Amino acid sequence: MFQNLDRLRLKGVDSVKPGLGRITAVLEELGSPHRKKDYIAVAGTNGKGSVAACITSIFEANGYCVGLFTSPHLIDVTERIKVDGEEITREQLEEILGTVFAACTRIGVELSYFETLTAAAFLYFNGKSIDVGVLEVGMGGRWDSTNVCDHLAGVITNVSFDHTEYLGNTLGEIAGEKAGIIKKNALMVTGCTGEALSVIERRVRENSSVCHRIGAEFSYREKEDLGFDYMGPRWNIPGLKISLAGTHQVENAVISIATAELLTMHTRYRTDPEKIQEALSEVSLGGRMEYLNRETPVIIDGAHNLAAGENLVKSLEFYHPGKKFNFLITMLDNKDIGGFTETLSRISGKLIITELAGVRKSLETERILALTRGQFDSVEMVKDPREAYKKLLGYGEAACVCGSFYLIGYLKQVLQNEETLDSK
Repeated sequence: MFQNLDRLRLKGVDSVKPGLGRITAVLEELGSPHRKKDYIAVAGTNGKGSVAACITSIFEANGYCVGLFTSPHLIDVTERIKVDGEEITREQLEEILGTVFAACTRIGVELSYFETLTAAAFLYFNGKSIDVGVLEVGMGGRWDSTNVCDHLAGVITNVSFDHTEYLGNTLGEIAGEKAGIIKKNALMVTGCTGEALSVIERRVRENSSVCHRIGAEFSYREKEDLGFDYMGPRWNIPGLKISLAGTHQVENAVISIATAELLTMHTRYRTDPEKIQEALSEVSLGGRMEYLNRETPVIIDGAHNLAAGENLVKSLEFYHPGKKFNFLITMLDNKDIGGFTETLSRISGKLIITELAGVRKSLETERILALTRGQFDSVEMVKDPREAYKKLLGYGEAACVCGSFYLIGYLKQVLQNEETLDSK
């Protein structure tokens, strides 16, 4: 019934093909839908999904019809494409994928998994008559398939080490790849500092763009309860709070507000500062400090690199001061596993390592065992993720699952299909 969705799945969710030539050719064959709407691109190492969701909520609160394209999905690929908060249906995606594949066949081009979905998103958004689209950049920026259009505005949340095999081994090199989303005479917002900011500022100057930087054109004052006051060039909004859990979400919200303010200052889009709190209260995002149980905390979080691990530990310490967490992780083979687990070990006694089939190669559990030796009171390998989760819950202590969005999505799907995985 869903032959095109099956064909998409067989491409491999993490197949990577740098370059914009293929998707540009396919989109032109499809009538260039990427050039018919306004788009906001959100790049960065961490926080992209949160910022994209916040910007979308702000525009929707102001009456705009918004298309949202994000990655990865947790359970179903339809999560990646939404209009006004509603996911594309499997039937709609099946039909649009058929159109994309037919275009690929006509011109003899083979797209990657992500490129195919990007083309499908542009087609869907064009057919739904959106006012503006928000695109979460998949990886880097310069060669990411979302970079085929001239963005109305771009956002770079932050830059830290991740995907170094594609983006480079220094913060400057990684920032240079992400700065590839900066267009001529465009608008930019960034939460970057230091070396990464210097690279972005140079690219802004070269393109005669306008850039608003955290701590310069806009800033915020954080409060003890994770509330905050926003201060921008025109807007000063006190007493704000975001619905997303996590200490790092305050900065993500601030970057999102700055984007809305900049667009209000320089484009036809008008957002009301008095509607910002309403918008932030409506934001929801699975797999980010998501509680499966609150009495004895069981939390799932997509943190999978060193910077995200630091944010996760800081958040757990804020919400649960003095509490130790046991962790269940799997890690892909391109991650800094030693640094990530060392960060987790600050608040953890036990670590369980599992594997996940069907995605980009996971780091061998034996290698993780070697890298984590001495960091935890105990480290155990349980290859079946369902059994590993049962083991985690069996301790009867505070628990957190992290290290891969794929693991988070797998467990959420299992939990949907079973009453409980708790072995107690």
